Amino acid sequence: MRLRKFPALRKFGGRLLVVVVATALSALAVNLFIECNIGSDTLTVLLDGLHKSLGVSVGLASFCISIVFLAAGLLLNRKSIGFSSVMYSFLVGPLINWIHPFIANMELTDLSLFTKIVIVILANFCFSITYVLLMNFGNGMYAIDAVLRYMESKFGLRYAFGRIGADAVFLSSGFLFGGIVGIGTVIAFALTGPGTVLLGKMLFKFRRIYKLS
Repeated sequence: MRLRKFPALRKFGGRLLVVVVATALSALAVNLFIECNIGSDTLTVLLDGLHKSLGVSVGLASFCISIVFLAAGLLLNRKSIGFSSVMYSFLVGPLINWIHPFIANMELTDLSLFTKIVIVILANFCFSITYVLLMNFGNGMYAIDAVLRYMESKFGLRYAFGRIGADAVFLSSGFLFGGIVGIGTVIAFALTGPGTVLLGKMLFKFRRIYKLS
């Protein structure tokens, strides 16, 4: 039977594919950041620190943090948690561990600084694609964003300030645990937000031209 006869099934399959691709790109970005060893985005700094201080895999650290935020999101702001939120939380950790051997074998730490910077920019691009895909085709926001939106509505803490505070906690905690903070961290601060906005605008124009829903 053709899937066009089952629009609900087609929609679910498309949404699942988007989540898997987005999560795989996020997992790839985490591995690229860590293996370049010149600093990462704030959350990856924390994952790196937990990996080094506790001796657990980066994927396991990511999985545990994701589940904690997912539980908090379900408790505080359940309406903002959807299919994408749950799937991302459960998939990102295992995908980080699955991709890691392939990236580790590339021995990125031996490359020149310039090449590492290019790779880190690519990692940021992967993160931006992840955010754009989930925001436009997913169902449900990131669990941590659901928590921050709850704090905004309940206590009047603006989301932007809450996000800055969360990033500060991730960065400082990760650094104390032994995570690498460096030029890659600066690049992540500078490029991830603008890159996400730019890709979002490009996708919006593409959807208007080809009338995608």
